[in-house]
Amino acid sequence: MKKFRWITMISIAAILIFALAGCSSSQSQSGSSKGKLTHLSLGYQQGIPLLTTVKQQGKLAKRLKKMGITVSWHQFSSTTDMMNAVGVSNGIDFGGGGATASIFAQASGKKFVKVAAQDWISHGSAILVRADSPIKRIKDLKGKTVAVTKGSAQQYLLVSALKQAGMKYSDIKPLYIDPSEALAAFKKGGQFDAWAIWDPITAEAQASVKTRTLADNASVFGKEAGLQTAPYYFATTSLVKQHPEVVKVILDELSRAGAWAKNNPEASAKLLANAYNSDYKIMLTEEKRAGSRKIVPITNHLLSLFQNQANTFYNLKVVPNKINAYDKNYNWNFQK
Repeated sequence: MKKFRWITMISIAAILIFALAGCSSSQSQSGSSKGKLTHLSLGYQQGIPLLTTVKQQGKLAKRLKKMGITVSWHQFSSTTDMMNAVGVSNGIDFGGGGATASIFAQASGKKFVKVAAQDWISHGSAILVRADSPIKRIKDLKGKTVAVTKGSAQQYLLVSALKQAGMKYSDIKPLYIDPSEALAAFKKGGQFDAWAIWDPITAEAQASVKTRTLADNASVFGKEAGLQTAPYYFATTSLVKQHPEVVKVILDELSRAGAWAKNNPEASAKLLANAYNSDYKIMLTEEKRAGSRKIVPITNHLLSLFQNQANTFYNLKVVPNKINAYDKNYNWNFQK
């Protein structure tokens, strides 16, 4: 089985990177001639498969070509790296990634605009134990070591699951570890008692070792599971203000690709497995529980969920500054 090589989406060191990026040039790779957009730079990564699907299908590039716009795609290993490239010289104009990276970016003064979110995974974000573990429920984690990526949506899931069980984060011993290292350790057993992780790594762990799920985002967040851990799509301020019609075209293609993937999980899994050089069965598991994939606007309700995450990370001292999720400089409703 081919292994995924995933890099931590968020790290404390990224705060310094964001701060430096915020002081850099606001010029991006967008090409323009007398105000007309001629080139668009798009970022994508394995962790946000819908952008990969749009890239592989090639329909967006064809639509933009008719508008006189050429497209270049740039792959990133993490949302942190991608957001660091938004709006800077030789950077990108549009990308997508986890909400937590946006929280860190805003807290450090990085300039960007959230233009939409995606209703996504319903069971793939989970807290796992090995099947031979004596731990049967979240309450059994008291005093136990739980592996988690610091500043990730899964840390927020873990905090929320503990709260749901009447516990505090201080009731456990968090072990902050890179997902790829955690996967290897989980297969061997013994280094930690439980693991908070996301798809497709969840799927790979479940395929490699007999596991038990203590909680997942569906059991913790209910009907809003897909939004609580939703990816966000973001763009440069200049692209949103000067070329909103282009942003709408991108979001439309994301919406179309999401509907196609939802209705054709096998074909979608094959496309992604080929794009990532990954195991088809793992990708199929992820695609079958990837939620509606609907592209949703930035509403006040969505921002309230975003604010809750931001407050949680601030209280955990993961993020050094409080943010205002409702700040209009960081949000755009594509339906207006």
